[in-house]
Amino acid sequence: MSWDAYVTAAKDLGFSKVTIIARANYGTLGKTSDADIATAWMDGDKQVNENQELLDDWTDVKKTVFCFYGQKFNILIREADEIKKMVAAKGNGILVCAQFKTIWFVAFGEKKKMKMVKGDKGKKKKKLPGFSGAQDAFNSICKNIWDNLEEAGV
Repeated sequence: MSWDAYVTAAKDLGFSKVTIIARANYGTLGKTSDADIATAWMDGDKQVNENQELLDDWTDVKKTVFCFYGQKFNILIREADEIKKMVAAKGNGILVCAQFKTIWFVAFGEKKKMKMVKGDKGKKKKKLPGFSGAQDAFNSICKNIWDNLEEAGV
């Protein structure tokens, strides 16, 4: 499967931004758009280098913020098995990241909008885009994409 196919698979799950980066040379292997790559930007008077964010130790509990896609996210979940995984959030935005042997996989999605709908009996309800929360986004990408990449030894 090409890297673009993994980007499409993540988009199909509900993620709007996806970036796959080679750990060997920081080259972008797959992305949802040309804007969805690791960049450097200013946060006030502090320079943020998103490649450095990828390199930093995600398991360090002193690190409470992760920056990517030009935003600062609060780290909610960290897992450090063979594959390091992290979930972070900012408002309704959810960022999921995984560090495999050869790649970093970063994806961004949003919580589902709460919508009060008067249901018509017998009609199928249209599924709203997004996730019920950070744990839902994490479980979805793990089950559908990351577990397969881990098994393949990526």
